[in-house]
Amino acid sequence: MSTAISVGSSADGTGRAAPQRAAPGRRRVVAARVLRGVLVLGAAAGVLAGCGGSEQVYRSVPLERAISINRKATAAYEQGRYETALEGYREALRISQSIEHVDGIAANLLNLAAVSRSLGNEEQAAGALEVLLADGGLVFSPARRADAAYLRAVIFADARALADASRLAAQALTLCREGACGKAGRIVNLQARIADLSGDGPAALAAAQAALALNREEHADEETANSLRIAADVRRARGEWNQAAEGFAAALALDKSLGLPAKISLDLLRLGDVAVGQARREDALASYRRAREVSRGVADAAGTAEADVRIRSLGESR
Repeated sequence: MSTAISVGSSADGTGRAAPQRAAPGRRRVVAARVLRGVLVLGAAAGVLAGCGGSEQVYRSVPLERAISINRKATAAYEQGRYETALEGYREALRISQSIEHVDGIAANLLNLAAVSRSLGNEEQAAGALEVLLADGGLVFSPARRADAAYLRAVIFADARALADASRLAAQALTLCREGACGKAGRIVNLQARIADLSGDGPAALAAAQAALALNREEHADEETANSLRIAADVRRARGEWNQAAEGFAAALALDKSLGLPAKISLDLLRLGDVAVGQARREDALASYRRAREVSRGVADAAGTAEADVRIRSLGESR
């Protein structure tokens, strides 16, 4: 799944303004985009990190079953079968709890929160995350708690509870550094987005530039693209067209190399917006049409509609 907070007025990673209570189908599309990069799903890739590693060399029968169920749930999520994924993660969590496998419990709570958010159930997602963030009880690793604080901050940002979002993002960064989580750039990107949502352009730009350095150091290409987009979006708002165009073009190159249609479409829309700001109508139309074709290619109705709105604004019909 991914995340990354990117450009625009929303905290959903798409850069698109969205009502706090969107239709269920729309929430699923938005949440799936946000979660790219929030968690690495699949036991082999780290959802049950440590389940067969140095901290527990012996894999018990229950643990093997939890890992197998987790993998199947991950496959279901990637196929868009969110309810099936939710059931799978619940079962994997139950098994992990029965043998008190702490990291498995943490991983599946995070997965439950992520999928619940994909289904538009922010309250359920927040409940799973609070278990990880609460003091007392099982001691979860700083890295897992950092993931929980990060996702909780994203949920707060979606709801425009920006003070809470800022507080949780700061907590996530502290926990990440304590646990050497390797995702500090992602968290600073979120702080940049929160600053942008708060109307503090200078703070957003400074945070985006700091995140860019961190993400390049961490070799996190998707988050690097997000940093570039956030900075470019601030510059676009200032009318710094050339610098904005350079940033969006650099983000587009990374997103194309990663094969991320939603982000490619977003970059093209932003490049079109810059062209509009520079009174280059034909270039803007070309970018918007490309964005529409990318969205159509993955049956992204929301992205297609957004491109259509921009095209019509320039006086061209579908």
